[in-house]
Amino acid sequence: MKRILLILSLSLATIAGAQISNLANLASGEMQMFTPIYEENEDVYGYFTLFKMDKLSENEEKYEYTILDKNLNKVANGEFVDVAYKKIYSRYYLPEKLGNTLLLTKRYSNTTGRVAFTSSRLLHLDNNEIGDPFYFENDTVLEGNRDINTIKKVQRERAYINVPVAANNGYLVLQLRKKNAKVNPQILEFYNLKNEKVWDYEFGGDKVSSFFSAVSFQEDALYFIYSSKDGSKRKKEFLQIDANTGQLNFRYPLEHTNSKYSYSYTVKKLGENTVLTGKISPYSIVGYNRDRALGLFKIVLDKNGNEILKKHFLWEDAGDFIEMNKKGKMEAGYKLFTHAYFVFNDERIVVLSEKYKIANNILLGPHVKTEDFILLEFDSNFDIKNVKVIEKDMSKFSSSDYLFGQYLNSEKDAVFFYQDYQKEEGTKDKNWILGIVSIVDGEINHEKIPMSSDDYFISPYIAKEGYILLREFNENSDFDEIRLERLNLD
Repeated sequence: MKRILLILSLSLATIAGAQISNLANLASGEMQMFTPIYEENEDVYGYFTLFKMDKLSENEEKYEYTILDKNLNKVANGEFVDVAYKKIYSRYYLPEKLGNTLLLTKRYSNTTGRVAFTSSRLLHLDNNEIGDPFYFENDTVLEGNRDINTIKKVQRERAYINVPVAANNGYLVLQLRKKNAKVNPQILEFYNLKNEKVWDYEFGGDKVSSFFSAVSFQEDALYFIYSSKDGSKRKKEFLQIDANTGQLNFRYPLEHTNSKYSYSYTVKKLGENTVLTGKISPYSIVGYNRDRALGLFKIVLDKNGNEILKKHFLWEDAGDFIEMNKKGKMEAGYKLFTHAYFVFNDERIVVLSEKYKIANNILLGPHVKTEDFILLEFDSNFDIKNVKVIEKDMSKFSSSDYLFGQYLNSEKDAVFFYQDYQKEEGTKDKNWILGIVSIVDGEINHEKIPMSSDDYFISPYIAKEGYILLREFNENSDFDEIRLERLNLD
């Protein structure tokens, strides 16, 4: 049997020092961000830290960044100055990697939401140079910062926020509607890393009743949902757009007024095929309703959007494996809250869910309770083959104990991580437990690792394949250590 072993820090003393790092020593100032950097295929490239330094003036603030590779080697660091606007708040989005370049985007807004805009920079990893800020206005890329004296008046008049999003070694500029906008955006624009517009795509519908939303960007395929209305008839179409050319590859009718179901789903591109899988509820013009979920589904489309497979799995079909009524209710009123759909490269699917319910207490009022994880295993034809229960203690007031998951072995296998606070026998004390569940060669294995400490708190982060990153920190800012620990899947 395959078994997961976590190599604890004691044995890490024999591993190269590059696998341990102290964040407090990377830079001075207030840490604004510590986050993984993902490759475009979602593998972990490394880690990005951002520190806010002292303010230089009323309208200027200084930042320092550090980049670690996936082995915690320091590969770059530097400083830059950003503009600060009075009574306008700001925060950075997570960095997005495009080849050897990071896209850093900062959002600014006031408390009303009417003043909201973004500014971006490109950080070049090959030479550690960070470019000047740039932003988008009226189909134009402008370098530098907006005028401090007119910023509020100008931005209150703007109907949209222009947000660049990494895709296919460039970025899409998505227009997000602001509260005061009366019409919906209908145009996509794609730019290369020289800030040159490569193409645009117009959805072409009615701007009041039609709108698009981004679903997923994978390789050179961009996926969107386009919702439109024609009189009393409504429909939602699933679109694939070629990221290289901006041409529409296909348009698949997913929902319409006479549909039986509404869908909530994830998308996975496998070769030339596209796989959609997720949950279904009775059709509604407002879309999928979690409280009325009826089951799961799988749709497979070819490169032209033709249907290869469409199959629905209703909750009562799970009766041979787990007790559940047609509305998805289990014992004690629990339902399944889905966290991840692992779509493997042979089109097998494992659905990772957690038992949850809303409980009521005369003193506490309504609150969330979560219990065991439930894994539903389906073959490539979406026939259920097994249901596995991953036992853990009940959690109250926490929406979930799930942390994160990732694929292994060229997307043939997977692993996911969760947190659990287990009661000690004979006491009311609870220990912080890291749960690790692997799905390798079709076999599911479960390991629980004690993580409690009286001296510091431990927070796990996703890491390179076969590893997990643990961050240890306490109230003493001089102690903020990260380290990689290996998962042995042999």
